[in-house]
Amino acid sequence: MLHEELKKYFGYETFRQGQEETVTSILDGNDVLSVLSTGAGKSLCYQLPAYITGGRVLIISPLISLMDDQVVQMKLNGEKNVVAIHSALERDEKQEIFNQLDKYQFIFCSPEFIYEEHNFKHFKRLAFQYIVLDEAHCLSEWGFDFRPHYALVSKVTTFFNSSQVIALSATLTSKMMEDIKEITKREFITHVETLNRQNIAYHHFNFENEEDKDSYLLNMIKESGPTIIYVSSKKKCHELAERIYNQGYLTGIYHGDLDYQERTTVQTQFISNDIKIIVATSAFGMGINKPDVRTVIHYHLPTSPSKYVQEVGRAGRDGFSSQAISLFTARDLAILEHLANDHAFDIDMLNLYEQGYQLNEEATQSIKYLLELYPLNQLKSKIQAEQNQKLYAYQYMKNYAYLDKCRRTYLMNYFNENIVQNESCCDNCENVNLLKEPNIAEVKRRTTYENRLNAIFC
Repeated sequence: MLHEELKKYFGYETFRQGQEETVTSILDGNDVLSVLSTGAGKSLCYQLPAYITGGRVLIISPLISLMDDQVVQMKLNGEKNVVAIHSALERDEKQEIFNQLDKYQFIFCSPEFIYEEHNFKHFKRLAFQYIVLDEAHCLSEWGFDFRPHYALVSKVTTFFNSSQVIALSATLTSKMMEDIKEITKREFITHVETLNRQNIAYHHFNFENEEDKDSYLLNMIKESGPTIIYVSSKKKCHELAERIYNQGYLTGIYHGDLDYQERTTVQTQFISNDIKIIVATSAFGMGINKPDVRTVIHYHLPTSPSKYVQEVGRAGRDGFSSQAISLFTARDLAILEHLANDHAFDIDMLNLYEQGYQLNEEATQSIKYLLELYPLNQLKSKIQAEQNQKLYAYQYMKNYAYLDKCRRTYLMNYFNENIVQNESCCDNCENVNLLKEPNIAEVKRRTTYENRLNAIFC
């Protein structure tokens, strides 16, 4: 019966790994927390139950770009009753959506948007059968620090107490799962699939300096196939993309400051292979449906195994051999440490707040949000525990840079998975080679008048 519904609504004959178990639990009426690897089709897990039951769905999502991309994808698949409402819309656009909110079956928004009382009043008048927490790891990673609105999800799950909660993510540690349960105040039926993507091989290279790193990268991309290169900053994104372009390769850039049209253009060109290389910050990749990415390169390591495994998981969604490559210099440690310690506020700020000192507006507002949930002393314990976890994750990635044992085993151990892979594993296991899929240099160099003269007379 369920396979017939799958065929009817999505045209698929079979489920991907973990989908059927997740959908079945949802249709049985449970709150469900499901961990499915990147590219496993998490959106189907709530869309199919909604189509079968006719229930309305509220999807709380971390990024405007992710919401917009998913709405576009659903519309391309024929769904008309879907909308994303967020702060980037003009006032008139938002009001128009609010005026007809009850006509939509699928409604996307961010936690910050829905908690504004003048926005929440519009949602309150609707009945939601399902509340979806998309990229649910954000509740734990951001909820006690970067985006405290995530810690207030219980305001929604409590108000809509008869709605089923569906939490979906590609990477969750046991601590993150406990955080999600605490934040939502729900007990979940849990489905956890392996995070190990056997078709992705791991490589890591250390360099003496950034010049050697750049030289290696510019040579390697000649045969890396469709490639995502992750960097830590928008500045580096532009610098590196320009160098790659100057080598003759069509290159896209992607970061949080691009507008919707720019993001959409880059994504479309990359998905269609009009451009083979994207240089991006971590904002790129969530919800991007490109199955044939052969290589994911981390020019800078991320601050946690959770982020790393999720980002490299954007390679090889078609099931064919792919590779994750990380590049590192000792200088990168300062970048990694800075990012790991980039907290919206910390224990020292909480102490200053307690003593009545004036903090910056962002930190003050974040503390006030969290104090709605926790007494100050309990909040201190929460923040300290979160920062200890981030320090541990940072140290874990720092060690990865100098690792002399199996990289796959090391990464999976962080998620309490014991993995042994005898083929196509990692550079330390010495059972894998770099893939060779040529990228064609298509950019014609422009020759200036001075260059022509130099070519003739020098």
